[in-house]
Amino acid sequence: MCKIYFHPVHSTKLYKKLGYNCRLPVTETVSNRVLTLPMYPTLTKTEMDYIVQEVKNSQGD
Repeated sequence: MCKIYFHPVHSTKLYKKLGYNCRLPVTETVSNRVLTLPMYPTLTKTEMDYIVQEVKNSQGD
């Protein structure tokens, strides 16, 4: 499964609890654009090729 998934550290509950209530606009913008691809030890070459092909196919969207 692929998804856009990156939570900026400064926006986590822990950092807010510690008093870090700041805005980092570049980090916040990038966090919505990072694509997390499947990654695990048993990922096969065939699966990797499929992922690469699907990313290439979606670039026109």
